[in-house]
Amino acid sequence: MKIGLVGDEAFDLTEELIEKYKIGIARFKIDLQELKDLPGNIYQKTREAEKSGISSTVKTSQPSINDFLSVFKEKLNEFEEIFCVTISSKLSGTYNSAVQAKKFLQKEFQDKVHIIDSLNGSAGEGLVALKIIELIKNNFNSQEINDKIKESIERTKLLGAYHSPKWLEASGRFPRFVPAMMQRAEKMSIKPIFGMKNGKLSIAGIKRNISDLSSALFEEFEKSTKKARENGKKIIVAITHADDDNQAQKLKEMVLSLKNTEVAFINLTCFPIGGHIGPNSLVLAWQE
Repeated sequence: MKIGLVGDEAFDLTEELIEKYKIGIARFKIDLQELKDLPGNIYQKTREAEKSGISSTVKTSQPSINDFLSVFKEKLNEFEEIFCVTISSKLSGTYNSAVQAKKFLQKEFQDKVHIIDSLNGSAGEGLVALKIIELIKNNFNSQEINDKIKESIERTKLLGAYHSPKWLEASGRFPRFVPAMMQRAEKMSIKPIFGMKNGKLSIAGIKRNISDLSSALFEEFEKSTKKARENGKKIIVAITHADDDNQAQKLKEMVLSLKNTEVAFINLTCFPIGGHIGPNSLVLAWQE
C-alpha cells in the first residue's frame, strides 16, 4: 500500500491489527506512581491498589509533538503518504499535538500527512481507523479518503457505561458535582449510558435496575440500529472493556444474534480513557 496509518493509541485496535497494517502509534504517557510494582494489567493494578489501601492514582498525559513527529518520520520512510487519526479534539489536546508535529516536517513532506479528528475515542476511533484502512486497501487516493472519512465519522456511534461511579471522582477529570450526582443515582439503581455527540461526551440514555452492562448497552444498540438493520444495512461493531472480557464476549454474542451485524474487534480500553470510568466499564461502537 502506498498510504499508511498512524494512530494515537486511544483507538484501542488489537496488536494483531496494528502489526497487520503496519500502523504507527503515538502513545500516551502513563505514570503508575505507587502502582508500578503491583501485578497484572493496568485495571488489575487499580483494583489491587484499592484493596491495599493505596490512595495514589495513575496519571496520564497526551502524546507530545515529538512523539507524533517521530512516528510521522518513521512511517514516511515506509509509505508515500500517511493518515493520522486521533481521539476527539474536544476531549484531548492530542489532535493539536499531531497538527503541530506536522508543521515540523520538511515542507515537501507536510502535504503527505493527513490528520483526522475522529470526534470519538476507543472503539469509535478504532472503527474510523479501520475505515481508513479499508479505503486505502481499495486504492482510493488521499483526497477521496479525506472526503469519504468525513461521512464515516458522522456514521460512527458510541455507547459506554461504568461499573461504579467512584472512579469518576478518583480520575480528577470531572467537576465535583458529577461523581456526587452519579453516586446518588447509583443508590436509586439508576445508571447513565454515555455517548458521543459532536465529539463531546453526552448522556445517551438512563437505565434502571441494570442486571449487567452488556445487556444495558445492547438494548440501546438494538434500538438505535433497528431501522438500518431492517433496511439491510451492514452494522460494523467494535467492543472495548476495562478488564471484563466476560461482559465483552456476552455483548458480542448478543450483537451477532441480530441480522446484518459484524464485530470487527474486541480489546481492552486504553487506560487514558478507561481509567476515568474505572475497571469493568464497557464500550460499544458501531458504523452503519
